[in-house]
Amino acid sequence: MKRLFLLLMIGVNCFSNVFAQEKDTLKADDILKMSFTDLMNTKVISASKVQQEIKDVSATVQVITAEQIKDRGYFTLEEALGDLPGFQFRNINGFNSYVFLRGAPSQNNLILLLVDGVQINELNSGGFYGGGQFNMSNIERIEIVYGPSSTLYGTNAVSGVINIITKSSNWGKKGNISMLAGTFKTGMLDFNLRNYNDESQIAYSVSGMYKVSEKADLRGIDGDNNWTGEMENFENDFSLSAKLRIKNFSAGIIFQNKQSSMTTNNKSIDDKYFDRNTLWNISFLNGFVKYTYNRSNRISYKSTLYYRNATVNPNTVNNIIKATDTTSGNQVGYYRPNHLVGLDNQLIYNPFKKLMIIGGIIGEIEKLSDGFSISNSNSQFVPPPAPSKPDMLNNNLFSYYLQLNYKIINKLSFVGGIRHDFSSYYGRVLTPRAGLVFNTDKFTAKFMYNRAFRAPKPWDYNYGTGNELLKPEKMHSFELFTSYSILKNLSFGASLYRNHINDKLTLDISGSDVRWVNENKLNTFGLEFYGNYSTKSLSIYANYTYTNSYEDEGILIPEISMHTANAGVTYSFSPHIKANLRANYLGGRNNPMLIPSTGDNKIDGVFLLHGAISYNDFNGFDIQLKVNNFFNEVYYHPSNRFAGRYRQPQRSIMLMITYDLFR
Repeated sequence: MKRLFLLLMIGVNCFSNVFAQEKDTLKADDILKMSFTDLMNTKVISASKVQQEIKDVSATVQVITAEQIKDRGYFTLEEALGDLPGFQFRNINGFNSYVFLRGAPSQNNLILLLVDGVQINELNSGGFYGGGQFNMSNIERIEIVYGPSSTLYGTNAVSGVINIITKSSNWGKKGNISMLAGTFKTGMLDFNLRNYNDESQIAYSVSGMYKVSEKADLRGIDGDNNWTGEMENFENDFSLSAKLRIKNFSAGIIFQNKQSSMTTNNKSIDDKYFDRNTLWNISFLNGFVKYTYNRSNRISYKSTLYYRNATVNPNTVNNIIKATDTTSGNQVGYYRPNHLVGLDNQLIYNPFKKLMIIGGIIGEIEKLSDGFSISNSNSQFVPPPAPSKPDMLNNNLFSYYLQLNYKIINKLSFVGGIRHDFSSYYGRVLTPRAGLVFNTDKFTAKFMYNRAFRAPKPWDYNYGTGNELLKPEKMHSFELFTSYSILKNLSFGASLYRNHINDKLTLDISGSDVRWVNENKLNTFGLEFYGNYSTKSLSIYANYTYTNSYEDEGILIPEISMHTANAGVTYSFSPHIKANLRANYLGGRNNPMLIPSTGDNKIDGVFLLHGAISYNDFNGFDIQLKVNNFFNEVYYHPSNRFAGRYRQPQRSIMLMITYDLFR
């Protein structure tokens, strides 16, 4: 708590001292480049599926810009999200990383992740994969919508929506190539090419990335004695994407392949598993074709045909079981293909100035694996044969949604909406929303009621002994948001919310039988506070989050800390030299199980410091040196997989060089 207090006091002093000394004002564009919190005049599309200013949408929204990603040297999506209020993590330093928003731990299946508006959540489980497969150099901005959004997006949009919007070109040729090297055998090579022809109105972009890393030293005592000194841990990521726009038509495709060790999924010390020679290989292919038609200022229409594929490839070796006196061991192979085709038709109608109606009809056909297809080699030294194709399930979804924005008076608007989903495997779900939005030149207030749901997927129905009677998890949410701009370059905001999840999917363990059941409830009361200050040479942000997550009996939810805080400063010493310093505080939290190395379930809080210094535009080159965990703090994340905890990365140092191809 002392470090938390110190961090908050530093943030307050930075705000007060800089405000007293710096009187410069900026153009709106300059503010947007440096702002980290939700400046009210920023336009976003993720909150209502139509472009609106943040102050007008019935949601709390944060935006991370390309310039912030570059200045702070974010290497993964989790690093970027970790500086925002409300986010906590379970990073297993292995085949996945888990993101918790507003006090609801999960397998990444309570947050909807989009790339250019197309969902990228894994189809069989509904969760998304964290880690290094996202090309951070190709991101124009990240829009984060806090709280339930099922009225527009359907299942999984419970804690929030994250929309990664990739770069495109609106004029001329642009392009760059980057190389990165760092500790823990970390390396990266990426490129981006973009062009726009004004006469033909044709724009295109192509980008690619290859990234490798061992992430941390987790051998022996460094890994809390969970793995041996011969432990193997790695992640290799490949990404290739392209977009094309011809007048009213646009299309895009993104392919991601993630290969990683499965070592951290199980202990190897005093256990039956090896910690070498495993492989988790999952690939994602997502594409869309879109047509946009604007008849007038009153009517616009958008139709999007999309395809999604998420496949655990048949070369996956999930685990290796050691030989015993009576067995020769075993290597276990997994295979799980899934794909989906969907069509989203949206109509936006403005019958008169005070009213906007947004409506949509969605149809999807998906073919999902009933479960993993599994093969065995019956030897710890022999790779398993490629598993056969698993049984496939055919599911259909039909949905419609309607939302209206009505300006009651000049400064007060009402937002209301409803969505109805009809699924062949989870039935019918109705999700309404309502909100009031009040705006003046400097002050914004929003009061919102939302409902959301997370539908069970084949992964839930068939896990362990299986449960065909599962029902969707449902959330009710109330939220009050306020924002006040003292000047154009100084703003503060706060969110007060209460969430309640019914029919929570809970793992039921009865002897050797394991399955998911609809039991327990999750209640969350939270407060988020944030501030931002920007000038031509300086950008400062600070935020604090209080999260109280508990069951109906008042039992605290494991893995969630009550107190987190973040602060950072970016300073331009000259047009070429920038420095960034960021601090994160994560309070103590409980592990779901007893930790053998400590004898209790407590995970201590931690204060982390990160920094980056950049030299830009040196004969077309940008050079950046970045340090994470500057003081080499020893800290841990919780584990829901085995009776242990996860040591987080030690100090890491990275050097990145970027060359502008069309300077």
